[in-house]
Amino acid sequence: MKVIFVCGLGGDAGMTYVKSLKILCEKKGFEFFAPSMPSFEERITYEKYVERFEKLVKKERIDLADVLLIGQSAGTNFAVKYFANHPTELKGYISVSGFSKGADRNLPEGALKKLSVIEGFRPTEKEYEVFKNFKFPKFSVFGGKDCFFTKENLEDYASLIGVKKFYDKDGVHCTISENITTHGLLHKVIEENF
Repeated sequence: MKVIFVCGLGGDAGMTYVKSLKILCEKKGFEFFAPSMPSFEERITYEKYVERFEKLVKKERIDLADVLLIGQSAGTNFAVKYFANHPTELKGYISVSGFSKGADRNLPEGALKKLSVIEGFRPTEKEYEVFKNFKFPKFSVFGGKDCFFTKENLEDYASLIGVKKFYDKDGVHCTISENITTHGLLHKVIEENF
């Protein structure tokens, strides 16, 4: 099996997940990939995420039917939108801090402007429905603390993708810098299900 980790906004924002995740996956005999996604300096778009993802799949000759996809933050929105429009039965999907709506906390104007790129990733109701109906196992992991998204927003995403199992520690979106709790939850899901 292969594992592809798609990070959230900010280029290699997910790299703090990658070291421990790579070790865990390789110990289990999985091949691990974490494509470099566009940074804010490169102007983040959904189309650029698609380009980077497809480039990896083509270069490494990856059969998506043999992939556990892990999306983190905006990477979770990418996953729903992409696979709803490119139907594929994956081995499985794990959402890490998947959110369904825009930031629902009081944020400074600058932060809101930076996060506005998420709008291009926002799945439609139909795309959520298509993704929900895939038969591969799906999980939603979130915990830690953050000022971007509320527990209700994250629970809404989990419902929209139709997860069978749901891991909730402190119950909010987890940023990259404070993800120790989420690492443990993510690793537990992988250990117990793949």
